[in-house]
Amino acid sequence: MNKLSTVIIGSIAVAPFVLADQQLTPPSTVAVEHNLVPLMQALVDAKQLDITVKGSADVPYSITNNKLAMGISSRKWKDREVAKFVQVHGYKPTELFFTADVIAIVANKSNQTQSISVAELKRVFGCHSQPDVVRWTDGNGRSTIPMVPFAIDNQLVMHKEFSSWVTCKDDAYSATHFVADKPTFLNEISSEEGALGYTVYSDELKDTNILKVTNRFGESYDVNKETILSGRYPLASVYYMYLNLPPNREYFNEQEEFFIGLTLSEDQKPVLNRYGFISLPPEAIQRNRIRLRLDEPMIEGGYK
Repeated sequence: MNKLSTVIIGSIAVAPFVLADQQLTPPSTVAVEHNLVPLMQALVDAKQLDITVKGSADVPYSITNNKLAMGISSRKWKDREVAKFVQVHGYKPTELFFTADVIAIVANKSNQTQSISVAELKRVFGCHSQPDVVRWTDGNGRSTIPMVPFAIDNQLVMHKEFSSWVTCKDDAYSATHFVADKPTFLNEISSEEGALGYTVYSDELKDTNILKVTNRFGESYDVNKETILSGRYPLASVYYMYLNLPPNREYFNEQEEFFIGLTLSEDQKPVLNRYGFISLPPEAIQRNRIRLRLDEPMIEGGYK
């Protein structure tokens, strides 16, 4: 039997790494990008674990050179970063899906437009020194009514890329109408014919008119967990967990069990959603289980 086959993490049956004596387990430090610190602190505090959450501008460097046990970043490590880790530690880091932050673009239900480009979004919601009225177009490409932009105030604190597009300096301003909360936002979208809004993606939006987003290559993608985790949806950042797990060690310590457990279930969905992130779909959880050698990879036709 594989050495990772019977430990229970939360309610998920995973591998039988022997849990280290809790009194002998040293405190752990997790390095995360600065915008993730509030989320990770909330997850750690909820379990009252002896884990320090450290903001880092360079997560691969922090894990490799400071020899931290784990880290989370909004991109995959580059080949040279993995090579450096191998040079220092003698084995590769374990990479798992962790979460994603996603911006959805919502229009009034009467609007027949199906997609909007990233360039148009930057123009509508971006910062200008002079007023810039952007209009909807009909099926024949003719300009119609003005777009009326809406957003929720202070919602993008942890969504750094989109936030950089819509945060104005002193000599510029945005035409966006900011509201206090999501119910008010959805009410404005439904009552204003020309409305266009951006908001953090969540299940609350399932009955709204969410537009596809077109990237700079002219490819349009709707927002769903498959396009998000594959990196195709333009307004999403996927976060990856990297673990320093020696391949010959026969146990997980308490902190490792906690972080691995986060990648194998949807138990923390309420906390993730509260901070504007999504939980992992079953396909991503399965991929994580294979990376941890909890399940065998399968290919079409039933072969491994």
